[in-house]
Amino acid sequence: MPLSEGESFAGYTVVRLLGTGEMGEVYLVRHPRLPRSEALKVLRADLSGDHNFQQRFIREADRASELWHPHIVGVHDRGEFDGQLWIAMDYVDGPNLREVLSRHPSGLTPAEVIAVVSGVGDALDYAHHRGLLHRDVKPGNIMISHPDDGGTPRILLSDFGIARPAEDDDVTTSVMTDTIKSMGTFNYAAPELLRGAALDGRADQYALAATAYHTLTGIQPFADANPISVIRAHLTAPPPRPGAIRADLASTDAVFAQALAKDPAQRFARCSDFAAALARQLQTPRTSTGTTPNRSAPWNTSRTVATAYTAPTTATAGQAARGNATPTASTATSSNCQTDRHPSPGRAKFAPAANVDTARAARKIPTTTQYQRGA
Repeated sequence: MPLSEGESFAGYTVVRLLGTGEMGEVYLVRHPRLPRSEALKVLRADLSGDHNFQQRFIREADRASELWHPHIVGVHDRGEFDGQLWIAMDYVDGPNLREVLSRHPSGLTPAEVIAVVSGVGDALDYAHHRGLLHRDVKPGNIMISHPDDGGTPRILLSDFGIARPAEDDDVTTSVMTDTIKSMGTFNYAAPELLRGAALDGRADQYALAATAYHTLTGIQPFADANPISVIRAHLTAPPPRPGAIRADLASTDAVFAQALAKDPAQRFARCSDFAAALARQLQTPRTSTGTTPNRSAPWNTSRTVATAYTAPTTATAGQAARGNATPTASTATSSNCQTDRHPSPGRAKFAPAANVDTARAARKIPTTTQYQRGA
């Protein structure tokens, strides 16, 4: 039974229910001691009672709590209360990408797509370099905070608390089981995840590319009412082409063909490489012969979103990922509370397209051309 407003759970005071999912409910709560709000995910009792799941949950939450990145929803605490596992995270005051896309069925603008893909791509590369895979990248796990005073939103990847270590060879079957249970997951799942095969960061890249395809076109890749047909298409069908939906997106076809390749070895080396390649094509002047979304920005009512690449500034996001920057207060966790876990949202600014390679180089993302398990 869902928790009620004002109810106490593990010391937190419930403000309201934020949403429900396959694994449980998420609540907006007040911290028991600090003057701030957090998001509390409470897992289903049947999952919490599974000893193997419980041990894996604790291990994964502990690993996720070590992640510190401007595009990752931070994990603050975890535990068990009244037989239910819980995890406390940053509260992001804003919608998730799934909700945004439901309001904009034709997809988002190129600038908005680049903002999402570059932010999430950097977050994934950061986690992969630390040996942690997400395994469930999808629009519902990408949060978009309401703009700060300067009109700049934050793009954050959530649910790293249920991510799994890259070197954990015992979770493949459980991942497959969890995936089959979740329609939202296998709409974006890599073929190797659906097969129950060994995974590395390129599985997350595939899911990011599938999410980017949906965000750009408004249509899920391999969309079908039959889940079996969706899974079969992810396993065997050629990658879908955005140009088949809108002619002005044809320049991105080769980028998606690589990122959505069935063989992980044929994909980009890193998620940020995919993001940069997509940005270059979306920034190339084109003559539109299709239907281009024409409406106000989904996360900025003043329509001040730039028309070029969105990149964290060199002195903030890059240093934060390396642990060299001094964090400042952030309003991304809620509209009335602050935390120093992430740099200020105002520091992740929209930058000119020329900054793509410069910003990536400054972040010093690992340059390995092949993912290594546990690397």
